[in-house]
Amino acid sequence: MGRLLGIRLRFLAPWIAILFLSTAQAQAKAQAQAKPKAPNFARAFAGRDGCFELYDLKTNKLVTRYNPALCAKRISPASTFKVSLSLMAFDAGILKNETSSIKWDGTKFSRPEWNHDQTAASWMQYSVVWFSQRLTPQLGMRRVKSYLARFRYGNQDMSGGLTKAWLHSSLLISPDEQLRFWERFWREQLPVSKHAFAMTKKITFLAKSPAGWVLHGKTGSAAAVRADGALLQGAGWFVGHVARGKREYVFVTHYSDRGPPRDQRPPGWIAREISTKILGEMGLY
Repeated sequence: MGRLLGIRLRFLAPWIAILFLSTAQAQAKAQAQAKPKAPNFARAFAGRDGCFELYDLKTNKLVTRYNPALCAKRISPASTFKVSLSLMAFDAGILKNETSSIKWDGTKFSRPEWNHDQTAASWMQYSVVWFSQRLTPQLGMRRVKSYLARFRYGNQDMSGGLTKAWLHSSLLISPDEQLRFWERFWREQLPVSKHAFAMTKKITFLAKSPAGWVLHGKTGSAAAVRADGALLQGAGWFVGHVARGKREYVFVTHYSDRGPPRDQRPPGWIAREISTKILGEMGLY
């Protein structure tokens, strides 16, 4: 019996070894596929001063932090502030759902998308500044400052006024702080209602890539503009969340031009384009 068992084990040993090798190779392949590739940041930012950060929500690890000095520098949040404002307004009951609307007062803006009544969804989609400026007075200074403190949102300085503080004024936040804010937002660890999280996630949805990655995010644009409207220098944000299957990340991109830009598009649009290029190179979009 012992001899027969020994023969069987000798016969099975190569097959067991092959099985273990195949399993190890499969695990190594899966790990290689799961690990984001290193992008070419210099090419992505194309002569601009840029910061990019990516945080893995599943492994709780910072994957990459390009240009640490810029990532730590506080700057105006511009329209990325709408995400925190959305959480406040839904939590306070000022906005009920994505169809909650505010009437346009007839003021003409250069962006035609702004020149009509807006819903919460269109406010976020078209980054309508006047909609934000109608929400903040309804919240009131005391409540806005309380939310910002509980969110640990940048320097929490609203001295620039309820309708302008986030627009190249007193309220400042660093890319590092934006990343932490989005991490807590997406994990639903901020002191707001479940409804506020659900609605804000809903209206920040942007796209699903051909590879199946689901993208949420918000752009932000700050710029120095000449009297004739020409862009002298732009600074753009794109902050967001990208997920597919069991993989999930939050990220932040910020850049500023080193001089007059050749591209006259809103800087936030450019920041989004830079972000999707970087994410694509990393195999995450």
